[in-house]
Amino acid sequence: MQDENFSVIALRKGTICGYSPRMRFDLIINTMYKCCVLDGKITVNNASIWRPILDIRDAVSAYLRAIQSDYSISGIFNVASDNCTVGHVADRVKEAMQDVLGRPIAVEIKHVHDFRNYKVAIGRAKTVLGFEPAHRVEEIVRDIHDHREQYRDLNEDEYYNIRVFKKLPQSP
Repeated sequence: MQDENFSVIALRKGTICGYSPRMRFDLIINTMYKCCVLDGKITVNNASIWRPILDIRDAVSAYLRAIQSDYSISGIFNVASDNCTVGHVADRVKEAMQDVLGRPIAVEIKHVHDFRNYKVAIGRAKTVLGFEPAHRVEEIVRDIHDHREQYRDLNEDEYYNIRVFKKLPQSP
């Protein structure tokens, strides 16, 4: 379908996180936030694996860049705010949460083997689309916390996609 009047752009997004009206607490930073609030600690299964993090606001920015791009631009673009090890994310969430909650937060490392280990290069999205991520882990945590009064019980099923999907009617 791609031609001079229609471009095809696919965005391969990192793990999206941050505040949204349809909040999710089954995503890395959001889950860590929830654990700090409820348990006073972050549990990390494997600190050495990599994850590309993408704030929802940066995801919106990437979509806008794609929509606003010239029709001559097509292709697949990786978009992320940052590449971090899960351990580094935990340390950064811990520091931010100690600041916002005013109490110590522990990090527990379990050393569980995990094959889901990846990071992405976003250079092409930067140079071709002009995508510039603006939000880092600490800002993401603070934004989630700034909206804290909008969430009810942080363990509500509606905040976890797998639980929402399980409640959907099954097709015959």
